[in-house]
Amino acid sequence: MSTYLIPIQVAMIVFPFIAFCLTLPYVIHQYHKYGSIPILRTLIIFSFIYYLINAYFMTILPLPSVEEVSKMTSPTMSLVPFTALKDIVSSSPFIYNDPSTYLPALTQPMMRVTLFNILLTLPFGIYLRYYFQYSFKKTVLFTFLLSLSFELIQLSALFGYYPRPYRLFEVDDLITNTLGGILGYAICPLFARVLPTREKLDVIAYEKGQKVSKPRKFFAFLIDFILMITCLLLFKFFHVSYHISYFIVAIILYIILPFIHHGQTIGKFLTKIALESQDKTKKYQYLIHYIPLYLLIFPTPYYIYQLLQLTSKVNPILCYMSIILLIIIFFLTICQYILSFFSSSQMWFDYFSHLHHISLTKAKM
Repeated sequence: MSTYLIPIQVAMIVFPFIAFCLTLPYVIHQYHKYGSIPILRTLIIFSFIYYLINAYFMTILPLPSVEEVSKMTSPTMSLVPFTALKDIVSSSPFIYNDPSTYLPALTQPMMRVTLFNILLTLPFGIYLRYYFQYSFKKTVLFTFLLSLSFELIQLSALFGYYPRPYRLFEVDDLITNTLGGILGYAICPLFARVLPTREKLDVIAYEKGQKVSKPRKFFAFLIDFILMITCLLLFKFFHVSYHISYFIVAIILYIILPFIHHGQTIGKFLTKIALESQDKTKKYQYLIHYIPLYLLIFPTPYYIYQLLQLTSKVNPILCYMSIILLIIIFFLTICQYILSFFSSSQMWFDYFSHLHHISLTKAKM
């Protein structure tokens, strides 16, 4: 039993890192498609990846030493089908009319290995039928291919790391693993009774995507912000001054692109949200929405710095009053912008642009 517990313990440590890397592109795709992150769907994918990690670890671990493997002389393949079944029958203490033999028969080593091979791929059959909606033939095929991948990894001596295979390539494993997938396919309706159907998951995701949630607006802003920082770092690499590079990037990302793409920044495009007015939207409304924030408010520190440089050349009182006014406007706008992620209030310049956010996610018919 400890042979199987070690892979599970290792998988519990490694899983969060591998799962994050593998599911992040999926989550991004789902967010772009539905305009929301379907929690249950994401949990299903997480659990599927977790299961696969455990399955592969169980067929690979524990790893022996190279010296130990180099001394092995046992066969590397067993190509005669049902050899394990014959061994179980010949060595089993099972007597059908003696209940006291049932438990010893189930716990003998060969029977445990066979049951383990069946249980190993049983969840795979459930996932394929429930979530991926595979037919019976496809489930059998892909379960067989999964089992074959287990055996080929073992036969390859862990991709050549060892001088020879340290585990036996068995046809019986292919048979019992495939049987496990078939059983998983058969019992899947029992789980489907308590879980929503795949179609229901799609409908829920699309319904959530009809609303422009606060996190959705924040993710759009975050994508644009990360993109802007990346562009500024690239300009810095080419020794372009910060204030020049900022205005170039801001004009491209927040003026030109929204002007030619119906008011969408790259972040809004990826999260499928857009700006719209009650009447037919005019392009100048996009300028009223973006210019105050990205060309007037965000560059305020630069404007203050320039005003400080002018105090020796023009009326200093006028400069300091302008600086105080800029600071007040800057902090009030930034506070309002942050609060807009947590409330339905509009930015002050949107009262002039008459724009509001809409979702471009279409409901599934």
